[in-house]
Amino acid sequence: MGEKTDSKSLPYTPANLQQVAKVIKEGGIAVFPTDTVYDIGCSVKKPDALKRIFKIKDRPLNQSLSILISRPEVALEIADFKDKDLDILKKIWPGPWTLITRAKVHLAPGGVGPDGTVALRCPDHGIALELLRTAGDTLAVSSANFSGGKSPVRFDEVDPEILEKVDAALDAGVCPLGGETAIAKFDKKRLSIVRTGCVSKEEVARVEALLTQLLQE
Repeated sequence: MGEKTDSKSLPYTPANLQQVAKVIKEGGIAVFPTDTVYDIGCSVKKPDALKRIFKIKDRPLNQSLSILISRPEVALEIADFKDKDLDILKKIWPGPWTLITRAKVHLAPGGVGPDGTVALRCPDHGIALELLRTAGDTLAVSSANFSGGKSPVRFDEVDPEILEKVDAALDAGVCPLGGETAIAKFDKKRLSIVRTGCVSKEEVARVEALLTQLLQE
């Protein structure tokens, strides 16, 4: 199905992407690129795979994973958004923004925070989006590093020990934005920018204004 199929680390080709998606659908975990950094991820429908990510990263269970989505519409099914919010979400996603708000559905432990919130993101990256569409529209993810370590922006920055512990990895070189996502958290009438990440001040102001508008409607 492509070169080096006996290895867990595969260079990006469409065939190798299909192979990594199959690993995820069957309950495995994989390392793959996004627009910002390399992520380690699994299907949100596989509770044992979520547990493995926490174990591999040595991450506290109360620090829930982010959920990557294949398109903004998926957010309406998972989080406390209304149909009318979609126009605003489409002005933010795909992009380097993680939005934290109340979950609408029951997810496996580690997919929802102890406070009932979920962290969602739609990445602006062709390979990540194709993987999401192929593997089922939603993936539970975290950056592909040990907790407290630096998030890898190139495949060769992913710790070999992490690659050893996952079931598959897709190497697509450098992540274009090369930095962490911005994070916004909101609930009812409160909005806070938790982290600006790799996003410019102008972009932070633009998204803050959009989210304020969303909360006022």
